[in-house]
Parts: sequence; structure tokens; C-alpha cells
Amino acid sequence: MTHSERLRGRMHMLVCEADGHVVAERRSGNIVVQGGAQIVANLLSGAATAAPIDRVHVGFGRESAGVEAISLTPPSGGGIASEALQSPVMPDDFQVEAAQPGVLRLLVTTQFQPTVELADVSEAGLMAGTALYNQVVFEPVTLRVGQDITFFWEVDLPYGH
Repeated sequence: MTHSERLRGRMHMLVCEADGHVVAERRSGNIVVQGGAQIVANLLSGAATAAPIDRVHVGFGRESAGVEAISLTPPSGGGIASEALQSPVMPDDFQVEAAQPGVLRLLVTTQFQPTVELADVSEAGLMAGTALYNQVVFEPVTLRVGQDITFFWEVDLPYGH
């Protein structure tokens, strides 16, 4: 498999006020961690422990995780409930399209609505239950109650010979 034929992922995030005005935008490459590969393997094998991606989680890490990462970075000093750092991902949030000859694109478009102010959020990931699938790191942004945050993940899946 050549470098150009590898699976590629990226994230785009829009932070909007309730009136739709965009106040921040971030883009970043995506890494899949070892637990993410296990999630896919469990789903493909029909393992009894297989769980779908069902949540988006935000964190405060400033560097790309290693392949062994199992969670995102919590806020320093604590004080923010874990539930305030995550939002559900619904089955309808997933779509597949033909991106170009030899490439299918998996699209995940999901909403995150802060329930508390989250200063300096700098990473995000998709979760299957408690298992981390991936991680993206981006320039810090403050997410506020009343804002609508939309995450767009694109994963290019090469196919064919």
C-alpha cells in the first residue's frame, strides 16, 4: 500500500452563536489510536463486546496522543463533570459518499452543545462507550453555553486494486 492509498482522516469544527454567526473555526488532522483499531476489529468480527461510536468528547491536550492513548486530557484542576465534556453521536450522523475514483469518504457530522463554559478546549475525539477511537488537536478555543459546536470528521477509505 502506498502512502497515497492509506486511510486519511481530518476534522473541521465550527463554533457558532445561537443566531448562526461563526465565532471560531478549527481544522486538524486525525489520528486513530490502538483502541480505535480494536473498536473497528470488534465491529467487523461481531464480537459480543462490540460497541458503535456513540459520543464526541472534548479535552485539553496540546499534543498529538500516542497510539496507546485511552482518553483525552482532562481540564487542569478538575471541577468539570465528565458529562459536560461529551455529547451523543447519533446513527444518522454518519454518511458515506464516493469522494473520487478509488476513494470512499466516511462523513461524521455531529453537534456538541456546552452545558458549562469550557475554556481552552484543544482536542476532541470520538468514543465507543468508554473506548477512545481517535484524537485531534487544535488551537485552543473557549466553548460557551448557548453556542452550537459542529464537528465534521472526514475519513477517506481507499478501495480497489
